[in-house]
Amino acid sequence: MTLKELKKCHFGLTHAGIFHADDVFATAFIKIINPNIKIIRSNNISKEFSGIIYDIGNGEFDHHNSSNEQRSNDIPYAAFGKLWQKFALELFGNYVYKKIDEKLIEALDLSDNTGKSDTLCLAISSFNPKDDELVEKSFEEAVDFAKKILENLIVKEKQNEKDEKEVFEIYSKSKNKKIIVLDKYLHYEDTLCSKDTLYVIFPSKRGGFMAQSVAKRPNDVELKKPFPERWLIDLPPYLTFCHTSRYLICADTLNDILLACNEAIKES
Repeated sequence: MTLKELKKCHFGLTHAGIFHADDVFATAFIKIINPNIKIIRSNNISKEFSGIIYDIGNGEFDHHNSSNEQRSNDIPYAAFGKLWQKFALELFGNYVYKKIDEKLIEALDLSDNTGKSDTLCLAISSFNPKDDELVEKSFEEAVDFAKKILENLIVKEKQNEKDEKEVFEIYSKSKNKKIIVLDKYLHYEDTLCSKDTLYVIFPSKRGGFMAQSVAKRPNDVELKKPFPERWLIDLPPYLTFCHTSRYLICADTLNDILLACNEAIKES
């Protein structure tokens, strides 16, 4: 099925009974592409059915077979991942496609294929009612919940892509590339984790300024240079806060936060 065909599709079919994050998010994604599609939940597929079938039926968007495709990191695709792989790149471009797959879909696919525990899967599972008569209504509620999450993430990653381009421009023009100063918070990890930048400074929404230690890799907690451990016990007078994980500090003025970052660089 092509994207053009899906946009014109009148019906979709997935399995009935207990629902999971995979079929719920797959449905949410389909509804984002085609808001007017009618979703049928059934364990029987008639030969006359015309529409998109997913998470059942051993077709293009089912993953319940021994030859199921895996990603390069060996995480197998589930129905949501297969749908995302087929349509998201054309819809949103490579950046959004990759980021949402890495941050959201890989974990959901892994959980559905292996039973590995996942917090979001647990949250979706909580929508399943004890009363079978309420299951279809509960499924729709779960889909609405998942759809909002997915829509928000798409908007966020589109903005992150714009931010990264702006950060790269700022980095390129900065004389001191170890400390990058932003006039507002911008998503910077994809650009600065691979550069020589140690700290990023930007205004705090609580007032004053904050600085973050840059991680070695995007979406990682291992920092290139955490702020000094001694600051947890003896906070310098030019700072107002140092996080216990030593990835974030706050100060009242830009000069104070710059002083702190320069002092931190000198620490062995």
